[in-house]
Amino acid sequence: MKLKKTLAFIMTATLTVGTMVGCSQATLNYSKELSNTAKWGATTSNIEGKLNVDALGTKEEVTFTATGYATKDQAHIDMKFNNTSGKFKIPEMDIYTDGTTAYINKSFYEGLEAMSGGTKSAGLANIKEEYIALENSAATGIDVNKIKALTSQPDAMVQFGKLLFGENNDMDLPFVQNGREYTINLDANQTVDLASKAIKAYVNNLDNLSNTFGLKLKTEDIAAIKASVNDAKFNAAVTDAKTALAGSTVTSKEVFTDSSYNADINVNLLVKDFGKISMEIKAISTKSEVKAIDFPTSKIKLTAEEFAKISAPTNTIESTTNIVAK
Repeated sequence: MKLKKTLAFIMTATLTVGTMVGCSQATLNYSKELSNTAKWGATTSNIEGKLNVDALGTKEEVTFTATGYATKDQAHIDMKFNNTSGKFKIPEMDIYTDGTTAYINKSFYEGLEAMSGGTKSAGLANIKEEYIALENSAATGIDVNKIKALTSQPDAMVQFGKLLFGENNDMDLPFVQNGREYTINLDANQTVDLASKAIKAYVNNLDNLSNTFGLKLKTEDIAAIKASVNDAKFNAAVTDAKTALAGSTVTSKEVFTDSSYNADINVNLLVKDFGKISMEIKAISTKSEVKAIDFPTSKIKLTAEEFAKISAPTNTIESTTNIVAK
């Protein structure tokens, strides 16, 4: 189980950060731009997106919008989803975070239960509070304060990359810089090569990561994970992935000003013997005045283990009085 959780963490970290690290001048300039936005006292964001799936004889479209406001230590994000065909209803997700703890509306989890069509969790139903808080650091093993310490540096993104992928990693993105505009255009081969390179670098740095982030991995687990990505089978899987994704593209355009950041991202996947999956995301963030975020008062704080036990369909709890609400 520990090995599976670690592999999941590796994939998540690679997808979210592995596409943001590099050492070219364009990447260094991009890192400085991101660091400047992190210094804004507050940021207001608006996101619009669309996901289309045309696969195995089924066509579905999901649109989503998100509005957010963030200060250096707190944030509030509200996400709404809509399935064009109306076949299923994705619940609204309302999130408050103070940097270490995320408060998510209970109705979101109840909505997911309804979508699954399975047996409802009596434990979840018995929770009277409107928001459920999960500690991010407890769930992932990451020391959030160590990450925050990097954001004040001009090359924060690059330093974070060294932390994840090792001091001598050669990760880089093919940014094309035009003033304060940064674009990326990747085909299937380039995307797969970049992802596999990031995974290998991350895994081969796993010893340091385990110590830095307190992952508490056993030596034999680390050895097994390393062996899995340094094996000929991994390289063969990379080749197969290129064939399966032939014709796919990933593009992005990001524009910075002293008080705004705009991003336009498009992912078009052509999956052999499956179909097409495409995603469009447009995001606008602007520098804003600092104001207080009113956190919900009706909330309960749970560890990841407590939440997993409570939300299990076959699990029941008599009350939540033994769990401290904050």
